[in-house]
Amino acid sequence: MIRITDDLQTLFEFDEPPSRIVSLVPSLTETLIALGAADRVVGCTDWCVHPAEVTAGIAKVGGTKNVSVRKVLELGPDIVIANKEENRERHVENLRDEFPVFVTYPCTVNGAMKTLGDMGAIAGNTAGAQELSDRCRSLLAEMAARHTPPLSVACMIWRDPWMAAGPATYMSDLLDRCGFNNTFAHDEDRYPETTLEEVFARDVDVILLPDEPYEFGSKDVVEVMKARPANSNAREVILLDGSYLTWYGARTASALEFLRDLREGI
Repeated sequence: MIRITDDLQTLFEFDEPPSRIVSLVPSLTETLIALGAADRVVGCTDWCVHPAEVTAGIAKVGGTKNVSVRKVLELGPDIVIANKEENRERHVENLRDEFPVFVTYPCTVNGAMKTLGDMGAIAGNTAGAQELSDRCRSLLAEMAARHTPPLSVACMIWRDPWMAAGPATYMSDLLDRCGFNNTFAHDEDRYPETTLEEVFARDVDVILLPDEPYEFGSKDVVEVMKARPANSNAREVILLDGSYLTWYGARTASALEFLRDLREGI
């Protein structure tokens, strides 16, 4: 008997791991495949692109924000994997009328490891999920033992208007655990609107420009540097692979390693 509770506190019980899974969360599609459930993921979104050689052969059900309920219905899943933030509530509710919908919402690294364990149960590979979680815990313990002074950071997620990762987000907690101090971690909004002038006024050491959800590029780096006051302490404006900040699950351990190395290199 499999007994797991999603992040909305809904209990799910299965006699055996589900044989037909539809995943509406790209990072969890990747996680289920990494845990050996590729042959049981019968549907995923257009944004589920990793690993490409596997996801290319899985039926697509639309985007994360425009899921085709009809296509999901046609696939007849035993369970649908969704996320409170990435998927629209009305789609989740419509699907819940027909299928069990397991809703995830990890806002911390610990929450991501809980989700990893849940995916392990659904994939029928709790040992594999435990191995990945143990790797995460080992990396967290290693970084905590170093007592490296944190660097003040602003992690931008959008522009026009400029927006930053704020409190109660997986990104913010991940950065915090890897030696960065998110200057927007105590704002009221989870993704506060801001300006470059305000960012620099917060005395940041580092500004991160990930390539998702907004695809920042070299022109944005130039614009940020042009806005940098002469007396600013900002050392770096860094472009990076945004999946390290937003793809929780199987990628969390790699994200911890990447951010640890990034912090050590600044």
